[in-house]
Amino acid sequence: MRRAVFLGLFGMLLPGACRRGPLPSDLAGKVVFVSDRDGREALYVKTLPGGEERPVMRLDEAPAWPRLSPDGRTVAFSAAGKIGLVSVPLGAPRFVTFGVEWQDLRPAWRPDGKALAVVAQPSSGRSAELHLLTLETAPGTARREPILKVSGLEEVAPAFAPDGKTLVYLRDANVFRLDLASGQSTRLTGGFRSIRAARFLPSGRLLALWQQGKQCGLDAMDADGNNRETLAQGPAVYQAVAPSPDGHYLAATLAFEPTVALRQRSEVRLLDARGRTLGTLSGGRGHDAHSADWGR
Repeated sequence: MRRAVFLGLFGMLLPGACRRGPLPSDLAGKVVFVSDRDGREALYVKTLPGGEERPVMRLDEAPAWPRLSPDGRTVAFSAAGKIGLVSVPLGAPRFVTFGVEWQDLRPAWRPDGKALAVVAQPSSGRSAELHLLTLETAPGTARREPILKVSGLEEVAPAFAPDGKTLVYLRDANVFRLDLASGQSTRLTGGFRSIRAARFLPSGRLLALWQQGKQCGLDAMDADGNNRETLAQGPAVYQAVAPSPDGHYLAATLAFEPTVALRQRSEVRLLDARGRTLGTLSGGRGHDAHSADWGR
């Protein structure tokens, strides 16, 4: 019995568990991601369940970490230290920061769609900070406000809670929660598992991708770090995860599988709410796909 349970968990993250057939018919919304399928990295969008992968835009600079706005109409992304916005399914990008005084990365939408949290690296080379960019009504403008500054520590990968009152971020491979009203930070995780990414589910629970030695996995926990449970674990390395709007599915970027002998290509996999592999959304065959986000 124990052997069967172990093999079941192990199989969740192995190539054999990934099928290329039709996706579940109840998928909804759209997924945005970065892909090099046309020879260079660009933003793509796929309407679920059966839509084609369509380019959103192409730039001279490679885009990174796209994030869909709460209404599903706009993608925020970073490129060459700048934060840009582009309408979906196809639009002209406009930049709200310009990569001069600050190099801005990893945008995260506030639930009201009026502001973004970003990782801001000063040009002087000091430690990164978390900033809030409030989007102004004038096109191409944003008001910058530092929300977290801790000397000597890197603040990365912000994600807002569904109520917009708190956000989580990573520091030294642990998850911290920041109360935006008080400015107080609380560590939510510790121990030997190094956290790679953390995102909120629509329910308010947290998902966390982790690595410990040669094992990687997916945990779920309450917003205060309590009631933590391991959903799946195995040797495959996932770099990012995004829940569907209803919380029933996950889009996860697979970066590496030890059992793949040929050149590894990243792909966006579809997982169920327990971390079990259901199929592939994009990538893995002849091109890379990564950094997916899922929205309305």
